[in-house]
Amino acid sequence: MNIANISNQSLGKIVALATLGTVLSIFAIGCISVTVSNKDKIVMGVQSDGHTIAGLTKAEARKYFAKLADSKLQRKAAVLSYKERIFQIDPSDINLHGNVDEATEAAYNIGRDGTPMENMLNQMRYAIFGKTVTMDASFDENLLNDKLSEIKKAIDTQPVNGTVTLQADGSIHKTHAITGLNLDITPLAAELAPDFKTFNLTVQKELTPAEQPPFVQDTDLAAMDGILGSYTTRFYPGDRGDNIGLAASHLQGALIRSGSTLSFNSIVGPRTRDAGYKNAGVIVYGEHAIDVGGGVCQVSSTLYNAVLLAGLTPVERTGHFASSSYVPAGRDATVADGLIDFVFRNPLPHPVYLTVANSGSALTVYVLGTKADLAGKSIALVTEGSTMRPSLYRLWMQNGEVVEREFLHTDAYEPLKNT
Repeated sequence: MNIANISNQSLGKIVALATLGTVLSIFAIGCISVTVSNKDKIVMGVQSDGHTIAGLTKAEARKYFAKLADSKLQRKAAVLSYKERIFQIDPSDINLHGNVDEATEAAYNIGRDGTPMENMLNQMRYAIFGKTVTMDASFDENLLNDKLSEIKKAIDTQPVNGTVTLQADGSIHKTHAITGLNLDITPLAAELAPDFKTFNLTVQKELTPAEQPPFVQDTDLAAMDGILGSYTTRFYPGDRGDNIGLAASHLQGALIRSGSTLSFNSIVGPRTRDAGYKNAGVIVYGEHAIDVGGGVCQVSSTLYNAVLLAGLTPVERTGHFASSSYVPAGRDATVADGLIDFVFRNPLPHPVYLTVANSGSALTVYVLGTKADLAGKSIALVTEGSTMRPSLYRLWMQNGEVVEREFLHTDAYEPLKNT
């Protein structure tokens, strides 16, 4: 072909093709050069934690990552706190360690995980733009849970009711309630895990255990200042006396807020041998008998009289088949598991609190409360009628005069079938 006959357009195409061929040749030569330089070593442009690791062999890279992990583990421990209490979690506590082998393999495999052409192109790109390898960490989850369980044990607190103690002079002494704490460590472990896996050991976290308020709180007892009513019955020591003491112990510290009720059966619980009750005398269908829990009705009857004298309201009360020897006729309250209950309500503005005294031969139930709730009134109980059909009245008195005469009930007793 005569070159003179070649057009300008054709000449431009020839020049362009020649230029492209030159560029491709240069690129291919560069890729081959990079590939040759990266043989059996981490490829050019790879770095970790701000340091280049290009050109390192696997063994050299492993030493680098091991040293890097050691330096990261020298940082301060994670600090968990609750108010003024401080708890630390050191790396050794949870066997925290860098994933050295995994990081080494990841660094070495960069630019080697595709086809030969893909690897050649990627290695060239990494040499120009760079590639970062991040080493993460692992820890023993069981050891973390063990450590958090130790912290939980140190923080968790059972709620404790406020109490009122009756002093010998009739005054009362109060002890403060304690709010319980319960730390849930399951979400805490999940929250800490990402920090530990990224070597973030400078975690500072304020713990927030859930609060569990006690049933009897300081506010319930704040206005309480004395005895509203009390009653005493006597008994002989022995199995029956032991049953009386056991049942009465469940009344100790019972709080009845304004407008609330108390069920004797609910608070005392079943009278069974497993609960510690013994066989003693009872009355069944009008006859004397021996059964487990004998004597408990004396506790409910003692409570009934104390409740009446404190100005509280009986809601559910049943008299015995026959009159009892430990209280006047018409002033008893029988109970039976699952059948007969004694229930009363607190109509006063403030809570009332039960406390008991047991000398081994005498039981006294005290109803403590706020004296002002009775508005200066005193209470007396009067029984009218015969001992077999007594009617009970509650007299409200002020300044020595009866201001209210309240009818409570009339009982109808039967003679016992045996003695």
